[in-house]
Amino acid sequence: MSERICPFSATLVQEDFGCPNANPIVRRGGAEIACTAAQAHARCKNLFQRLKDAALPEFGVEDDLLKMPHSVLVKVQYGGLLGLQRSLDSSAGPGSAVDDIDSLVAAAVERFGSVDTIPCADFCDTIVSYKLPGRRKRKKS
Repeated sequence: MSERICPFSATLVQEDFGCPNANPIVRRGGAEIACTAAQAHARCKNLFQRLKDAALPEFGVEDDLLKMPHSVLVKVQYGGLLGLQRSLDSSAGPGSAVDDIDSLVAAAVERFGSVDTIPCADFCDTIVSYKLPGRRKRKKS
């Protein structure tokens, strides 16, 4: 299962969004989220790649982990899911959280026919304008 690292891990590690397939794992480098469902993982991985393909040119960066700021990937995760949510539910506000990533992606696939036909380019404004959450203060012991 450890090979199925969630492509939207940043949203789940921070506990801002939710997913029933999320399984937290702890490693030396910090927490990660593994996906317990192979089909859902493949669908989300494909969506995340399409979101990156659409959004990275807007940031002026290449899809290279050594050159791309981590903050860009986090914005793609948060902004991409929020943009997708708004495309399915126009009443979702700008600060709305995604309670169930798997259900959101499944609903998008049902509406648009497949992950490959989801209009990811339409979410670029949401991705680019997404404000990253501030650093959380550690509790003093």
